[in-house]
Amino acid sequence: MRRCNLLVTASSMAALFYTVSLAADEPVEIIVVTATNSAQSWLQSPASVDINWVEQTGLLFDSAQLLQGIPGLQADSRANFAQDTRLSVRGFGSRSAFGIRGIYLEQDGIPLSAPDGQGQLGSVLLDTVQSIEVLRGPLAVLYGNGAGAVISLNTRKPGSSKIVSNLAFSEHHQQQQVQLAAVGKQQSLQLAAKQFKTAGYRPHSRAAKDQAQLNWQRSISDTLYFNLRYDWAYDPYLQDPLSLSPEQWRDNPRQTVAAARLFDTEKTVKQQQISASLVNDSNTPFQLALWHGERDIAQRLAFTGAAITSAGGEVQLNRQYQGIKGQYQLNVAAPLVAVLGASASQTDDRRFGYVNDFGQRGALRRDENNQASNLDGFIRLNYQASSQLSWHGGWRYTDLAYQINDYFIMGANPDDSGQRNYYQQALALAVNWQFNSQLAWFASAGQGFETPTLAELAYSPDSGGVNLQLDASTNKQWESGLKWQNSQHRASVSLFSIATNNDIIAASSDGGRTSFRNSSKTLRRGIEALWHYRLSATMRSELSSHIMQARFNDNELQGKQLPGVAAAEISWQWHYQPMITVPLQLTLQSHYRSKVYTDDNNTASAPAALRFNFNISSQQQYQHWQLRQWLRVDNLTNKSYVGAVVVNQANGRAFEPGTGRELAAGIALGYQW
Repeated sequence: MRRCNLLVTASSMAALFYTVSLAADEPVEIIVVTATNSAQSWLQSPASVDINWVEQTGLLFDSAQLLQGIPGLQADSRANFAQDTRLSVRGFGSRSAFGIRGIYLEQDGIPLSAPDGQGQLGSVLLDTVQSIEVLRGPLAVLYGNGAGAVISLNTRKPGSSKIVSNLAFSEHHQQQQVQLAAVGKQQSLQLAAKQFKTAGYRPHSRAAKDQAQLNWQRSISDTLYFNLRYDWAYDPYLQDPLSLSPEQWRDNPRQTVAAARLFDTEKTVKQQQISASLVNDSNTPFQLALWHGERDIAQRLAFTGAAITSAGGEVQLNRQYQGIKGQYQLNVAAPLVAVLGASASQTDDRRFGYVNDFGQRGALRRDENNQASNLDGFIRLNYQASSQLSWHGGWRYTDLAYQINDYFIMGANPDDSGQRNYYQQALALAVNWQFNSQLAWFASAGQGFETPTLAELAYSPDSGGVNLQLDASTNKQWESGLKWQNSQHRASVSLFSIATNNDIIAASSDGGRTSFRNSSKTLRRGIEALWHYRLSATMRSELSSHIMQARFNDNELQGKQLPGVAAAEISWQWHYQPMITVPLQLTLQSHYRSKVYTDDNNTASAPAALRFNFNISSQQQYQHWQLRQWLRVDNLTNKSYVGAVVVNQANGRAFEPGTGRELAAGIALGYQW
């Protein structure tokens, strides 16, 4: 019945889109996307793909701030700087215990995801991001391991030489930043530095973040460009107030668990990365990219980890990583284009675990070297059968090798050494039919995979060493939708279905030693809708939503809803620019999320919540000088809500409280020459 209702809704919207588009003769606004590994308009892309443009005002400290308003994407802010933003797309990544998994991350074509499929956005300098592209559906699987969706960040390119300094602050936060751009005839240089500090929303939640970025671009010819980039991030302290139980949250959502102070839970992160790319955008474009980086993490957890079989309550990790990727577009014949590509990447993790002696480092409990190596090859085919009809398809092969060397073998603690290879392939096929200059229909189907991460392979449920029996999860999915666009409207509606097999879930958690197993099948079905409408020269509206049914499909969890996944989300933004002498922009935002279950057995859930934000900004130009001011109020009604949940938390503390009402302001001064 639910599926029939979705089909009826989609059919009704299709009729509405087609009728309205016939009556309008407005030119189509072109939005460039990369769903098929080659630039094309949003209307011609055969997939659910959307772009968020980042405004240059505000306190940007959480990637969830940039990802609201994308249908199918659930971006949950933990309001806890020791933990990464929780992201899931159509259910992919919803049960990640830490970091982001199930979603492929990249910035300017350079992967932010490790070979095992896990990634994070905490070290990205968000203020330099110009746009974020989110690809959902079957074509995403062609990006490789753990690509249930793709989130691609694009750095802002300088249009002129300028220097900008800004200051922002709120009740809890303060931020200083400077950006410099020097643009020449054949090259450009960008420098950015930022310092962020916060007292935190709860006791024992202070944090500090320092970031810097250098970007250099050189034009070798009219079509050939060389890019060199260096990113540096240092978080000297990120205190962790820990999540709350449902009872604690209802009693006082601003409290901090006593164990946070008892064990002095906090985290320190340092990361640096250098990357280089060569891009040719001629009739036969190609791209070549290399990167190398290092990430250091020190973290104290909320337990001693004193048991000999524990991984310890204090973590020390040094990760070295590097990679190379390239692709070449071959014009086979006039209507057929092929994109050939390959990549190789590797991470080396040197990991130690110690007893957390109530905030002091104790005895050794873990000593390992873990390596993940990935080799990929792919082919993408784009066939323009006619001016209206285009076909797209692709195939990707992945060879992923894990090597775990355990050097801590003592008494009852077993040898957790081992190795495992995963040989996987992904494939997808899509079609796009453009009825006219404003309306298009698309459909696609594909098969993808998600291997276990290094952390999930570490321990077997029977404590017999490394979990080598853990298999990759596979998924089969399809989607179909309509897109409509003219000078005033951009709208889309999509239906999707995703069936997974061998999903990876937690099997047991004891003394910091968490093991995983392959679960039964899951089934996710839903509908997504987006409508951007320019009401007049001064007003515009942006609405996005999704409804999804995500359930386990057999065995002991039959019929249970997937934890961490909201069945419904609605985001709406209203922008108003009054016609007055002083330029102003007013924005009102609202966001609704339905309840979210915290565990596989659906024993507890975070309640539904509706929140509102308001923002006002202004900008003035005085010859070479530019001045910007902004004022923002988050959570206007001071709603108590759960910002994010910790899925399958063994101790029952699954709620990460959201923030209360907060006023923030900022000013930026720039000089352009």
